[in-house]
Amino acid sequence: MANQSESEQYAFNAFANLPFYGSINSEFIELANVYDKKSIVDLGCGTGNITKLILKKLQVAKDSVIYAVDSSKSALITAAQEVENNPIVKFIHSEVQNLTEAVKETADAMIYCNSIHYVPDKEKLLSEIRNKLNKNGVLAFNSSFYDGSHPDESLDFYKKWMFRSFRLLKKDFDLKPNKSAKVSSREQLSPDDYQNLLEKTGFKVEHIKAKSYQVPIDGFHYISEFKDWIEGVLPGVPLETGKSTLQKALREIFDEMKLVTVPRNWLSVRAIKA
Repeated sequence: MANQSESEQYAFNAFANLPFYGSINSEFIELANVYDKKSIVDLGCGTGNITKLILKKLQVAKDSVIYAVDSSKSALITAAQEVENNPIVKFIHSEVQNLTEAVKETADAMIYCNSIHYVPDKEKLLSEIRNKLNKNGVLAFNSSFYDGSHPDESLDFYKKWMFRSFRLLKKDFDLKPNKSAKVSSREQLSPDDYQNLLEKTGFKVEHIKAKSYQVPIDGFHYISEFKDWIEGVLPGVPLETGKSTLQKALREIFDEMKLVTVPRNWLSVRAIKA
């Protein structure tokens, strides 16, 4: 993820601590199945939620090392506190796209939780990850921002939320989105696209599957504070304006539709270096 402001980091932390997201992370780490690996890279580690889950499951912890990589210094400080400064965790301040320079050693596994969609050049990143993996190394990633993330039963909600946001943007600020300003990292790939990219960059895909989870209003509220989300759905709109508009429209639509949660699909992938 690109460097976050303090407010966005707060929103991400709050989102990551929601119970439904904890369930997603736990299932994702079970799928990754890296507990017998001695060197693991946690890409985009944030405040350490995934790092903690890996630590709890490692079978050979005293002989292992986890490289926790993130672009946010404040997130890394929090992550170090969360893992109680466990000596097997080595924190690295770097953009994920600079993986070759950030992580000097090769690794047995790389975990990338719900962030690959932020990377514009995914082919380049996957090639770099492969080069940094040992023989039969594991790559596991998931994403809730891909072509297929919206179940059919959620489409009415998204349509109404976006339409209401456009209307409020015009009414409250006399603005409208500028579609030509849409950022490339928001171009969403399909599961087939990811399968093809992985095979092209030298991976054998062992698992690629989507599962639906129920997201509460708080989840969408915090997502509406993420820079990439705002730029994706309201391109060209000032971030604070976009945030307040999306959140206001969200409350109105949840209330009008009498919603408690809305389903969203998460794509999970496990691949082996071929």
